[in-house]
Order: sequence, then C-alpha cells, then structure tokens
Amino acid sequence: MKRTTGLVVLLLSVLFLPAQQKVTLEQCYAKALENYPLTRQAELLVSSHDLTLNNLNKNYLPSMAINGQVHYQSDVTKVPVQEVPVFGVEPLEKDWYKVMLDVNQVIYDGSQTSRKKDLEMVNLEIEQQNLEIELYNLKARINQVFFNIVLLDKNAIILNLHKSTLEERQKTLESGVRNGTILASNLDILKAEILQVEQSLIELVISKEAAMAILREYTAIDLDEGTSFILPEVYVNTGLYENNRPEYALFSIQQRKIETSKKLIGSRNLPKLSAFGQAGYGRPGFDMLKNQFDDFYMVGARLSWNFWDWNHARKEREILDLRYDILSTQKETFDKHVRIDLENKLAGIRKAERLIEKDEAIIALREKITASSSSQLENGTINSTEYVAELNAESKARLDLEVHNIELVKAKLEYQTTLGNL
Repeated sequence: MKRTTGLVVLLLSVLFLPAQQKVTLEQCYAKALENYPLTRQAELLVSSHDLTLNNLNKNYLPSMAINGQVHYQSDVTKVPVQEVPVFGVEPLEKDWYKVMLDVNQVIYDGSQTSRKKDLEMVNLEIEQQNLEIELYNLKARINQVFFNIVLLDKNAIILNLHKSTLEERQKTLESGVRNGTILASNLDILKAEILQVEQSLIELVISKEAAMAILREYTAIDLDEGTSFILPEVYVNTGLYENNRPEYALFSIQQRKIETSKKLIGSRNLPKLSAFGQAGYGRPGFDMLKNQFDDFYMVGARLSWNFWDWNHARKEREILDLRYDILSTQKETFDKHVRIDLENKLAGIRKAERLIEKDEAIIALREKITASSSSQLENGTINSTEYVAELNAESKARLDLEVHNIELVKAKLEYQTTLGNL
C-alpha cells in the first residue's frame, strides 16, 4: 500500500512540474544576432552608402560661385586719342571693382562619376562582407558554448551514476568494517574516490554556470538549470566540396574592387566637356574703354583632355594587377587551409561513428551481463551491491552512447561550419 501511495505521489509531482524550457541552436543563433550590437551596423552601412551616392550624383548638377574683386593698379590701358578732348574718351580709373556669378555645368566627365559610384558599391559590399564574417564567427562561438553545455550535462549524469555505484559499495564496506571482515583503510580509499568524484561534479557545475552565463549574455535568453537544449539535425555530404565561407567570398569582392579601380584610373585621361557662364557687374566691364560701372556676361563651352601623363596611369594599373595576384594567392591559401581543416573534421565524424558502433556492441553485452546478474541475485549467488554495479555499468554504456551521439552531431556541425554552411 505504501509503495502504491508513493508511486501516486511521484506521478502527481511529475504532472504538476512547471513546463521545461526548450532551446534550440537555431533559436540561439536568431537571438544572438538580434542581441549583437554589430547587427545594427548593417543599416548604418547602407545609410552611409546612400549618402555617398547622393553626393556623387551632385557632380552632374551645375556648380555656382560668387566672386568679387577690388584692386588698384599702377597704370591702365591708354589710347592716343584719349588726350584729345574732341573725341570725348575719358582716361580709365586705376581702381577697379567687380562682382561675378560663375556657373559651370559638367556635360561629360570621362565617366569618372559613374566609376566612383561603382567603386562605392564595391566598398559597401566589402564592408557588408566583413560584417558577415563577424556574425558568422559569432555563430561559431555559439556552437562551442551550446555543445559544451550539452556535454557537461551528460558528463554530470555519468559522474552521478559513478558516485551512486561507489556509495552502494561504501555501504557494503562499512558493514564489513563493523563486522571486522574488511580493513578500514579499504573504506578510506573508497571515501577518497567519492570525494574526487564530488570534486569533478563541482568543476562541472561551475563550468556549466559559466557557459550558461556566456550563452545568456550572447542571446539574452532567460536560461536556468531546468532549460533543455535540443540538438539540431545535421546532414553532411562529404562527397561535395563547395567553399561557402564568408572570408573566401571577401577575396573575390576585393578583386572586383581592384578591377573597378583600374577603370576609374582609365577614366581620368578621357576628354572632359563642360559648359560655363559668367555674369557680373563692375568697373570696367568687358568694354575696357568705358570708364563706368556696367553689367556683363559670358557663356561658352570648355574641353579638357589630359592625353599624356607620363605613364602614371599605366603604372598605377600595374600596381593594382600585382595586388590582384596577391589576393589570388591569399584566396588559394585560404581554400587549402579549409580543405586541410575539413580532413580533421571528417576524422572526427568517423571517430564518433566508430565509437557509436562499439557503444551499441557494449550495450548489447551489458544487457546480457545485467540479465545474468539479475538471475544470480534471485538465486542468491551475488549480493545487491554487485547487481547494482552491473546495472550502473549498463547505464553508463547507454550514457556513453548518448555522449558520442552528441559528439557526432558536433563534429558534423563543425564540418559544415568549416565549409561555411551555417
């Protein structure tokens, strides 16, 4: 009756426990990106880019400037007849005054503005890709913390199971010491072992608290001891290689910037055409012999062509070609490092898979041993402590399988992370 009552109480307590919070790795990614300060930089980069393009578009608008000039000169232009009163030509004054409005309108600038806009677009892509690299590295850090917590939980279960086995044996030894059949030193050795297990458990608890605090800081998720972490399903195709790392893509964008910069250099030596106008008021005006304040204006077109720069542009393009080749070698080196790292990650996957195969074989054997021990316990050939030890050994084998399954998922995720497939 007491056993039935206890079972009912246990079931009721389980039914009325608060719902356990479940957290997935994808949720951690989403919350971390949402909570990460650099995420807001994406909008700032676009805003800065739009302002820069807006300024470049103003190159096509007319430029206007007001210029004024007052000066006194030691002499002025004279004509022979101005000394003869009958001609009525007054001598020019030596103090001159002018105020002018100058307007200049670009008609063709050798495509410089267009090339600068193209370059600005590539610069935006580079800054966005650098941000993408930082956010990708954030995901990789989330992976480490997430799996560290899961593995710490499983290791804690194994240690507690080991401690339980030792405590069962401690009871048997204590009985033997009291009866004088076992030396007290044997019991002390067992107690020391239990204390070492408790030390390991303390380390696990502290490590998990630190990892939870880090993940909480990254994600702003309210995590507690009751939080359950759900492992993702990760699929790996080791026969297909495609480098999707954001760092690898950055090399291509930087090379594209070099090509765009070469086009900008070439546009500097193209002919440039503009229209201009000038209107003003002063003394004298365009009629130099009219010694009075007058208004004046002028309109026209201007052509400029820097057709020879002593090969300066060609040398700049050669420098850019060298930088392009440098980026190519860096890109190739990075790709080789990724391939080498993938071999290490692939070895981790194979190791976990082989361990899982052995775990399954061990569990099958442990099940037989536990069944045999159960029969021996019923026949009285072994005591309960020996049976519990075999039962715990089977439970540990099952937990080892869970740990290796976790390590397999982690190894697959690290493989995908190395490829850039997060």
